[in-house]
Amino acid sequence: TLEQTVRANALLDVYGGLLTASQHEVLSAYIAANESLGEIAAHTHTSRQAVADLVGRTLQKLENFEAKLHFVDKLSKVIASVEPTANSLTQDKELASRISRAYTDLIKSLED
Repeated sequence: TLEQTVRANALLDVYGGLLTASQHEVLSAYIAANESLGEIAAHTHTSRQAVADLVGRTLQKLENFEAKLHFVDKLSKVIASVEPTANSLTQDKELASRISRAYTDLIKSLED
């Protein structure tokens, strides 16, 4: 479903750096690039079943990270609390621009 894809993208964004290069590549292709298991199998020279297994294990690994660290849930709460204020500031373009830059910098610092 769309909700599962959005969650998987969020988990990959937050915890992707903790995955192996192979896990990250396959999951990114499957989720972000929306490639089929067969397409990924062709790129990686493995079977479709091997790709499906890797995707499943890697998604579970990301969910395990989230269960222990709760970074995605915390980030969602921060975004939800900031969003109404940011929306009300759209009339003040300069202030909205500064807040947007600060928000972008915050997200980038969390990714590093």
